[in-house]
Amino acid sequence: MSFTAQKHVRQVVATLEETYPERGTALEFNDPWQLLTATILSAQCTDVMVNKVTPRLFAAYPDPYALGHADILAVEEIVKPTGFYHNKARAIIAESLELSEKWGGTVTPEMDFLTALPGVGRKTANVVLAHAFGKQTVVVDTHVKRLTYRIGLSESLVPEKVEQDIMAAVAESHWNSLCDALIAHGRSVCNARKPDCQSCAITRLCPKNGVPEAKVPR
Repeated sequence: MSFTAQKHVRQVVATLEETYPERGTALEFNDPWQLLTATILSAQCTDVMVNKVTPRLFAAYPDPYALGHADILAVEEIVKPTGFYHNKARAIIAESLELSEKWGGTVTPEMDFLTALPGVGRKTANVVLAHAFGKQTVVVDTHVKRLTYRIGLSESLVPEKVEQDIMAAVAESHWNSLCDALIAHGRSVCNARKPDCQSCAITRLCPKNGVPEAKVPR
């Protein structure tokens, strides 16, 4: 990466971090297993809805053993508001059962361990590593994928490649804060259908890749 490109990336990262100083996930949890389970439920669902469901779920099934041995119909009834509840119920029961039977209910803070669990991909694993264990990771959700392409941090829309591109372009100490800021920016300003470029803090730094008729403030 050229010096000019590096400077541009640093400006984008610094501006986003300054605009969105709050850090962390909106998902509510008390331990790594709860965050793992909540993140699985958050697929194609808002964090707000997940936070409405998980208190009842964890009250009924307070640990991996309890959820791993739960009746699937009862779990489906609880998680139904999150959507795709048949698959999600199976997934959270399966990961909980494996954790309880093979690992004593303990979540190990390693990518290989997490992605070996049923229903756990890199995005979910990175969320847990970042927000339950404080590790620097690159969480590529739908907002991060969309914004990194629009901003020019990645030319790909494939999550694994986006993750690699961010890791190559951005200092490791900024991975978590950048992803948190991108998610917040994607939700509040740079939405999928009609991004508000007039209100965007990085509009003058953004090439607006894939944004039709983007208007830049003068």
